[in-house]
Amino acid sequence: MTNRELYLSTIAYLNGEEVDTAELRAGFVNAIAKLDATNEKRKAASAAKAAEKQAEKQPIRDALFAVVTDEPRTATELIEAAGLDIKPASVPSLMRPFVEDGSVAKVDIKVKGKGTQRGYVRG
Repeated sequence: MTNRELYLSTIAYLNGEEVDTAELRAGFVNAIAKLDATNEKRKAASAAKAAEKQAEKQPIRDALFAVVTDEPRTATELIEAAGLDIKPASVPSLMRPFVEDGSVAKVDIKVKGKGTQRGYVRG
């Protein structure tokens, strides 16, 4: 049953006309199964793409983690020490896995002329 036939049968049923409800139900069950299959494909493709992006970021994460010491450093200092060409605003998201597993801790650092900034130190 095509979508058009499904819609027309539903409208006819709602208007009080005689319709084979078993066929109508089967059509809707089939339509839902198609939607579920499409959604699963989309989720799998999205998960694969996300895993690929994370794999691309891993060397950058490892380089940042390698320069984290017992002395707190700001994102800019970490970037300079690691010799990376990334923006300081991306450092919090790159360091998040290390902060969550406790190997790196976030601290506030007072920077002269700039106020308080987020710093990272070994956990």
